[in-house]
Amino acid sequence: MSSVVESCPYFAGQPLFFNQKVFRQNLADQTAITVFKDALAGVNHHFDLRFIEGEDIRHLVYERAIFIDLILHYAWHQFDWKNDIVLVAVGGYGRGELHPNSDIDILILLDNAAENRYTHELQNLISFLWDIGLKVGSSVRTLNQCVALAEQDLSVATNLLESRRVAGDIKLLDEMRIGVGPEKMWSPKDFYIAKFDEQEKRHKKYHDSEYNLEPNIKNAPGGLRDLQTINWIAKRYYGVRTLLQL
Repeated sequence: MSSVVESCPYFAGQPLFFNQKVFRQNLADQTAITVFKDALAGVNHHFDLRFIEGEDIRHLVYERAIFIDLILHYAWHQFDWKNDIVLVAVGGYGRGELHPNSDIDILILLDNAAENRYTHELQNLISFLWDIGLKVGSSVRTLNQCVALAEQDLSVATNLLESRRVAGDIKLLDEMRIGVGPEKMWSPKDFYIAKFDEQEKRHKKYHDSEYNLEPNIKNAPGGLRDLQTINWIAKRYYGVRTLLQL
């Protein structure tokens, strides 16, 4: 399990608030859904208390992502997979930022030859994640499908920019990153122009003003999405995936 945590540059060491040894023992003694639900309830309460006590929100946002990494890792291994599938965190979750009640965006990436191999298992996995209380936004694509969609859809290409393996074959994710990279599609210049146009349209939707009685702090001019756009453009230009690398 250490590889799950060590792959994330924003957190060092095992999360002390989640006893994995006890969790694994409970999985052997109790029904899986009960064990996962109890773990989620306990850790969510832990985060709530730390927030009330005034801890830096950055720590809580990052550690929540790490905890969900672990939960997804264990959930993934409730099922049988071969080396032709990988579970990938994308979007804000891929970036390692997860707020309470945020969608947990995941991509299940398949080798092209495995397109129809796991239909039943994937249905059961997604049902399991919802049953234990995770608000999951999921997509299932083959490598070719993922590349083709990213080439057509800027939002998909952006979402994959900060993709991160949670479980499964890292080689498949590496292939996908090459396929959607700036050498293949959305050069830094094209990406910049498209994101700038996207931002202009978004600002018009909010009347080009941040001075509303109830401003939209995510999408209005100067909001969170503008900061994220700068971040995405810089990462595309320099070919990196994390702020630490940037």
